[in-house]
Amino acid sequence: MRRILILQKEDEAPPALIGEYLRDAGLKVDLRRLHRGDRAPEALDDHAAVIALGGDMNVGEEEEYPFLVDERRVLEVALRDAVPVLGICLGAQQLATAAGGGVARRDKVEIGWYPVGTTQSDDLLVGIHPSTLVFHWRRYYCRLPQDAVALAMRDGEPQVFRLGDSAWGVQFHPEIDKRTVMGWLAGDPQAADAAWPQGLKKLKKFTKRELYRSALTCGLIMINFLEASGARQRARGEE
Repeated sequence: MRRILILQKEDEAPPALIGEYLRDAGLKVDLRRLHRGDRAPEALDDHAAVIALGGDMNVGEEEEYPFLVDERRVLEVALRDAVPVLGICLGAQQLATAAGGGVARRDKVEIGWYPVGTTQSDDLLVGIHPSTLVFHWRRYYCRLPQDAVALAMRDGEPQVFRLGDSAWGVQFHPEIDKRTVMGWLAGDPQAADAAWPQGLKKLKKFTKRELYRSALTCGLIMINFLEASGARQRARGEE
């Protein structure tokens, strides 16, 4: 069975619910903690798909975080060989950059719950309403390459995009569980307090309320990704 390659870039941004969903689906995971020195694979023949997680660093900080270069190389190989990809937040920005696009800095950091804002139907978003709230924590947004298809927009910024038939980027965090997101809020309370209109206390309360629905959204995205990309079939050698 081919494994699902997960590229992690910091301890505080683990696969969380995504890892649980993959294991519950009977799929094997190959987790590479790039920030801890795990090597990124040179080829993807043994992998059914690539999932690039988020992180507190940004595209353009390769001197401090050289593993960003390694991750983009993996994404370039995946795009070239039509290996399914799901990029999350920084992972989506890395995917856009690997495909010839880039990123731009926002006027202010975005932290909190905002609608997906779907503008175009797509297999990845089946069952997800445009008003579905998803969690964001980001300072940059994607500048899409010419061949990318924007599937969800908000305030002129792409929230979800597709490259080809089997690669997607999402600017939000479907993978979060309570431990992960509360850890983020505790780690930078000043930023969260300033970013959320009603402050940190209300954001924590709102987050606890939304986590169950967020977990359902994550489950839908993973089911859709595995089926629409062919990753499930690749994992089982049925492609």
